[in-house]
Amino acid sequence: MFYPESVAIVGVSKRTDGAGNQFLQVLQKFGYSGRIYLVHPTATEIEGLKAYPSLKDIPDKVDFVNISAPAPYVPQIIADCVAKGVPAAEIFTAGFREVSEEGHKLELEIKKIAAGNMRIVGPNCFGVYSPAGGLTLLPGPNYPRESGNVGVISQSGGWVGEFIWGSDAFNMNFSQVVSYGNGIDLNEVSLLEYFAEDPNTTVIAAYLEGINDGDRFRKTVSSLRGIKPVIIWKGGLSETGKRAVNSHTGSLAGDRSVWNAFFKQTGAVPVSGFEELLDTTALFNYLSPGNYRNLAFIGGGGGVGVAASDICEGFGFKIPQSTAEIMGEMSKLIPAQGTSIKNPFDTGSPNTPAQVLERLVKIVAGWTEIDALIVNRLFFYGLRQLMGEHLAEQDARVSAIIKVKQQIDKPLLVVLEELAYGSDKIDMERDRRNVRDALLKAGIYVTPNVYRALRALHNYSEYWKGAGMKRKAS
Repeated sequence: MFYPESVAIVGVSKRTDGAGNQFLQVLQKFGYSGRIYLVHPTATEIEGLKAYPSLKDIPDKVDFVNISAPAPYVPQIIADCVAKGVPAAEIFTAGFREVSEEGHKLELEIKKIAAGNMRIVGPNCFGVYSPAGGLTLLPGPNYPRESGNVGVISQSGGWVGEFIWGSDAFNMNFSQVVSYGNGIDLNEVSLLEYFAEDPNTTVIAAYLEGINDGDRFRKTVSSLRGIKPVIIWKGGLSETGKRAVNSHTGSLAGDRSVWNAFFKQTGAVPVSGFEELLDTTALFNYLSPGNYRNLAFIGGGGGVGVAASDICEGFGFKIPQSTAEIMGEMSKLIPAQGTSIKNPFDTGSPNTPAQVLERLVKIVAGWTEIDALIVNRLFFYGLRQLMGEHLAEQDARVSAIIKVKQQIDKPLLVVLEELAYGSDKIDMERDRRNVRDALLKAGIYVTPNVYRALRALHNYSEYWKGAGMKRKAS
C-alpha cells in the first residue's frame, strides 16, 4: 500500500475537475514514478493516458487502487479488485454509514467482498501520503518528498492536509500518513500496530473520532510507552462534538472520563487541538528525553517576562530566582536601566548585539537550577524595514544562538512571535521565516509564541515523567 509499483484510478472523468482527475494530477505533479492506469466505462483516453473499461481489462499487475466513483458502484469495483488480485485500495468516495443506513449496508457489502482478499483504506477518506513510495493525497502535489520519522493516523482528511502543511514550520517530515475515514478495514488499531513495528517511525500522531477495538488499541499504545510516543487528539468529547463525529465518519465518540482513564493508563499524550498536536509532535524531534520543569527566560522586554511567568504557573513550571553569582555575571552584560538581571531576564531590547546574546545564553544555560532555557523576542525581524538595520546584524544573532546551542547541554527553545502584519509589511514575515528556518536546520525548536512553547513542553515533560516512572517500576 505504501510502496506500490502501479496505481489504478477508478472514477476519472472526461472532465478535468472530477475527484479522480484531481488525484491523477497531484500524483503526477508529486512525481510518482510507477505505472498509472485509468479506468472509465466508455473513454479510451483521458488526459493523455489510456483508459480501460474496468480493472479486469488492465493487462498488467495492479498494486494499489484509488476509488473516486460514486458510492453505489464501489462494491462492484472492490469485486473487480479481488478478481484482479489487487492487494490494497483507498476509497475516497463518501456517502456511506456517515449519511444513511443504506450507506452502512454498502460498507458491510464492501467489507464482505474484501475480507481475506485485500486491504482497504476508507471509505470517506483522503487516503495515503507516502513520501518514499511516491504517493500523495489531495490536495498535495507540493507536500515534502523527503521521508521522516513521524507516522500519522487520522480519521479526518482535512486535518491531515493541514498537519502536513503545518509541519513545514518545524522542519518535520513523515514516514507515512494515512487518512482512513470510516475505517471499515484498516483503522486506527491496525495502523497503530503497523507504526509500532515500522523502524522508520519513531513518533506517532493521531486524530481519532472513534475506536473499533478499544482493548487491542489500549494494549498497543501501552506497549509503546517510553519507546515511541503516541500523541492523540481525540475529537468528539463534548456532547455537540459527539453528534458531529457521528455525521462525519459514523463513529461512536466515547465518554470523556473513559478517555481520561485511557491516557492515564497508557501514557499516550492527550492534546486538544490542531496546533497542540502539531507543536507537541514536533517537540519530540528536538529534545532529549526528560522532565523539564525549572525554566529560565531571556527576553527583550519586561512585559515579555511577566507574560511568560503567568503562563508558566498555569502549566506547573517553576522559574527559579537568580543567584547572586548569576546576577553578577549578567550585570556585566546588561545595562542597569530598563532591564532585569533576575529570572526572567530582560535585556531591555530585542536588538541585543550578537556577541552579548551569545554570552548571556551561555551564562544562563550553565545555571544548575534550570532544566531548559527559552529565548523570547530577541529577534525583532522588523528592524530592517522599520529602522534600516542591516540584515547582517540579524544573521549574526542567528549564528550566535546556533553556536551556543552546540556548546550547551540543556534544551534551548526560541520564540519567534508570529504577528498579524498588514500586507504592506510582508517582508517582515519573510525575515521571520528565514530566521526560523536557519534555527530549525540547526536543530533548535522554534515556536510562534510562548504559550504554544510551554504547552508543548508541558506535554513532553509529562510523557517522560510517566515513562520514567514505568521504567523504574519495571
